[in-house]
Formats: sequence, structure tokens, C-alpha cells
Amino acid sequence: MKKTVASLMALLWALCTLAAPKTPLRVGTYEVANSFNRRVQAEKGNMSLQRMWCNSAAAVADAIIEADCDIIGIQDVCDSIAGRREGVKPLIDIIKERGGDYDWLVLSNKNPNFPLEGQMANGNGIIWRASRFELKDWGINWLSGVYDKPGRSKEYKYGAETSAMMWVKLYDRMAGKELIFTSASASGPTQYDKGEKVVYHEINIANCRNIVDYMQLHIVPKGMPSIIAVSAHNAPSHEGYKALTSSVWLDVHDRLHDEGSLSEEAEKVRDTCNSPNESKVQGGRPDHILVDGFGIKDYKVLRKKYPTADGTLHYPSLHFPVVADLTY
Repeated sequence: MKKTVASLMALLWALCTLAAPKTPLRVGTYEVANSFNRRVQAEKGNMSLQRMWCNSAAAVADAIIEADCDIIGIQDVCDSIAGRREGVKPLIDIIKERGGDYDWLVLSNKNPNFPLEGQMANGNGIIWRASRFELKDWGINWLSGVYDKPGRSKEYKYGAETSAMMWVKLYDRMAGKELIFTSASASGPTQYDKGEKVVYHEINIANCRNIVDYMQLHIVPKGMPSIIAVSAHNAPSHEGYKALTSSVWLDVHDRLHDEGSLSEEAEKVRDTCNSPNESKVQGGRPDHILVDGFGIKDYKVLRKKYPTADGTLHYPSLHFPVVADLTY
């Protein structure tokens, strides 16, 4: 009798465990395009003046709010976007003014020393839903091998000297769990190593390898769920992309596609960039969401135009927001 009761209790517990609702999490990546590049494109006549940061900041904020992510990584952050230029509001303030429940962290990528002060050129930021998450820890890692904390330095042979990846450890109040979220960009200028020219292509591959190396060896505690939001500046056929995915992190798009569970819309809408003059969608998928320790439910590229300063509709940035629906 006791064995029968115990067996029934075990069965009920198993059924309850299976039926327990999984906590949803929506994450995203969005290269917002720094204000210097926007100005250069406008001056060349390749882009509408309404796409300049002074005219499109609110549109970028609207795109982020409508994406409705719990966490989103942004790339190509500059002084204007970060609010470090006099008279220019930081993006997060514009988001809050427009009703967004978000906090963020942005760090300079121009000064790999502490305190982290100075100009930003092509930096990264992470935005999270303020009512859901508590910031527990953070760090920044230069892709040339400079670490954010003393005693962890490592010099890579190749890697961009002014490109950095930044990460946060967040406590998710809804799930009762901690996670690591990383925002990164794998772009890097041509440089010289001991007189030898190292071209952009090779730097990009090295940056992708270094992102994974940092994550595996120094950032993510064993067993903790983690996400990489990256503007990789390469296509899935590129060696840099292969370096990113030759690891425990799964590309959300690829996993759903391989399983045959990518939505019909997502199968058709894959490209994550538009042209500077918005005349066409550029081929390619350089923006990726990579995950470990999560269930993967959905993936979307959000292509929508928003009103800029004069009310005309434009894509807020050269890239589109990319979102993924996950579960713990």
C-alpha cells in the first residue's frame, strides 16, 4: 500500500512538473547606427536627412518600445546615443519619456582602463525591463584581449583594439533565476601586427572567436543560461559566423529553421539590413541572437517605418530590430 501511494505521489509530481508553465523571455538585438556614420551618409546624399540622429532618435526609441523585448542589446552606440554630448538626450531618456519601462548600461569602448570614461564611437549597450530585472554584475571586454578586471588579462594575436563586448548579469524576478546577456559587435578596422597587415576579414573572424572565448572561459558561470546579441557584420557562410556557432550557443534563427518550426513570415523575412536610402532590403543576415540554456519559441525581423522629426516615415536605422521568444 505504501509503495502504491509513493508511486502515485511520484507520478503526480512528474505530471505537475511537466504541466508547470515555462517562464517566457523576449530578447533582441538592434544596431542603432552611430550618429557620425548617419551624418556622413547624409552628407554624401546616400541617406535622407531625417535618418540623422537629431531627427530619428525618437523613431529609434519607438522601434525599441514596439519590439517589446525584456532585454535588448544595441550596437554602434556613440556619444550622441549615450547622451554624452552636450544638449543631446540619451536614448534611454527618450524611451522613458515615451512610456518605456526600461533601464540600461552603456560603457565607453574608447578607453580600456578604469574608470570607464571617455568618448564612445562604436560601443554597445544593454537595455532591460526595469520592473522585471535587477542588475547584479557587469563587465566589458575589449576584443584585442583587454579584460575589465585586474588579473585576468590575456593578449590575443588578433582582435579589434577599439571594439568591445559588454555583458550584464541580471536577476529575473519573474523566473527567479540569473542570466548573462552580452551585446557585441564583431566589426574591426584593418590593422598591423608586427608590420604584417591584418585585413578586416581576418579581424572579423578573430573578433568572433574572441567573443566566444571570453564567454566560455571568463564570463558565464557553469550552468547559467546566457545570450549573445551580436552585430557580427558577416553572413552565416562566413568563417566568423562559424566561429560563433561552433560552441554551445545556438543561433535562434538556424535552430528553428532546421527544426522546420520557423514561422512562414520569418522564413520570408530573413534579411536584417536595409540600404542607406531605404530603396531596398539588403541581402544577408549579419545580426544574430545566440542562446544557451533556453527553449526557443520564435524569431522575427521587425521591418517597420516610424515618424521622424518632420513626420515622414523612415526605417529608424540601417539595421532592423531582431527579436527572439525564449523560455526558461
